[in-house]
Amino acid sequence: MKTEEKEQEKYQEELEQTSKEVDGVNEYREILSRVIHEGEEIFQIKNKAITLSAIIAGLEIGFSYFMICTLYYLLEGTLAENTIFKLFSLVYPIGFILVVLGKSALFTEQTSVLTLPVLNGQRSIRELLRIWGLVILGNIVGGIIFTLFIGLLAPQLNLFTHETMVKIGSHVVHHDAWVLFLSAIVAGWLMGLLNWLLNSAKNSLTRIFLIFMITAVIGFGGFHHSIVGNIEVFAAFLFSDTVSFFDYLWFLILALLGNSIGGAIVVGLFKYRIFESNYAK
Repeated sequence: MKTEEKEQEKYQEELEQTSKEVDGVNEYREILSRVIHEGEEIFQIKNKAITLSAIIAGLEIGFSYFMICTLYYLLEGTLAENTIFKLFSLVYPIGFILVVLGKSALFTEQTSVLTLPVLNGQRSIRELLRIWGLVILGNIVGGIIFTLFIGLLAPQLNLFTHETMVKIGSHVVHHDAWVLFLSAIVAGWLMGLLNWLLNSAKNSLTRIFLIFMITAVIGFGGFHHSIVGNIEVFAAFLFSDTVSFFDYLWFLILALLGNSIGGAIVVGLFKYRIFESNYAK
């Protein structure tokens, strides 16, 4: 009798475990389906619309830059410089919250999303590169416009000075090329992960928390985000003689390449391949 009871308990445990595994597979499949669908919707947007959306994102992400410049200006001389750079993590997420919740086209936030329809055979690499090119161009143009605007306005309102902008931009590029590249991979990885997490969250407060958490890690670690970095380094080039146009372009190339690898390969490719090899049957 006892033997039958033990066998029954064992069978029940196995049944519950199987049920949990099935639920996990279905949940993973549902998230993947949402991300692919989101990517497919982006591919269907007209070139003009995606470019305008990208320009808006470049402008909106500038508020992250605005906040870190303001914070640096307020705290300079009262705290150690390294401590101030770590505190950037408290205000760095502002622009990202505006962009992501506002559904503007930000390159790093959409990198892995756009990769998945390609991996799924729905879109070609050529179409992927077209969208990436438009989004990158729009983000850079928007960022440059914001830099020119805030560089004119901020000193007049005593928010921060051109010297502040130079110090922050110089700090960003003050690394060896390999450090910039690997740092950009981490930033792209985190941004790709953010999109994956957002597709598993439905509550607005949860989404804001996720955006804040992930981008705060990027800000705290000083990892190089190509679109925010575009504003930081362009401002340093604009208002100093120490950062050349070549420095600006070299940074942009390394950061964009690193972000692309982090978002598309580490998140897009790995998560898709994990599903394909373990769950897709």
